[in-house]
Amino acid sequence: MKCIVSNTIDFLSKTFPKIYSSLYLEYLKKYSVEYNVNKTQLRALMFIKNYGNISMTDLCSKLNIEKGSLTSMVDDLTEKGYVFRERDLGDRRKYLITITEKGEEIAIDFIIKLSEKLEEKLSKLNEEDRKKYIEAIDTLQYILSKEELN
Repeated sequence: MKCIVSNTIDFLSKTFPKIYSSLYLEYLKKYSVEYNVNKTQLRALMFIKNYGNISMTDLCSKLNIEKGSLTSMVDDLTEKGYVFRERDLGDRRKYLITITEKGEEIAIDFIIKLSEKLEEKLSKLNEEDRKKYIEAIDTLQYILSKEELN
């Protein structure tokens, strides 16, 4: 079951950010308070953890927020020690946002808690439905990987 949950979260977070957001929105609200961040900041930490170093422009796009809002948010996350900003060596006009060990601990803890909640939901499925679920995830991954090749 843990493999199913892990694969699902990994797949959704990288492939369908909007669906993933709606899946975990309830948990974002609940757990962001525990981490002294708001929902958008927690989402940002998750994206940075999943994608690695990310430009301000790409993070704006993934979070669907304005650049001015992102700058304030990144400043706050930097002050809390969850991320740091560094110049992009490939393009000195850009900055990359990098998650710190402290920020990664928050992201990992959130994933663990989210995994437990998702596992609870999936455990209510019967064996046949679980197999169908796994097949659907595998099929989507296969199809999307083919699309990437084109």
